[in-house]
Amino acid sequence: MEANSLIRNILEIGIGLLFLIGAIFNSLYTFRHGDEFYGSFAKNAILSPARALVRNLVIPNARLFTILLIIFQLVVAFCILSRGELVQPGLIAGAVFCFAAALVSNVGGAIANLVLAVVQLVLALAR
Repeated sequence: MEANSLIRNILEIGIGLLFLIGAIFNSLYTFRHGDEFYGSFAKNAILSPARALVRNLVIPNARLFTILLIIFQLVVAFCILSRGELVQPGLIAGAVFCFAAALVSNVGGAIANLVLAVVQLVLALAR
């Protein structure tokens, strides 16, 4: 296996596992503590419209948003970890998610999400 291919596979599997771990975390923690979890985004998001959106839409419907988040993360993880034709759409969906997450994150979270989004886009375009 070529070195570039090996690195790409390791990165893709790592990203797929991150989405799977996110789904597990949200199933075990966020589902029961949605107000607290999403409240931190409402408090710390860089953009004030994002803070208002989380406060007025997400927190009142925390369980619904958590269920949708878990389903999305599981689908993205499945696509990426399938190692087949679904990897590229999974990476693109993951990148869009990370760009959106950057909008409701604090500075550190925004930087991490933007880096992860760019990595996913580069991997998707290299396929």
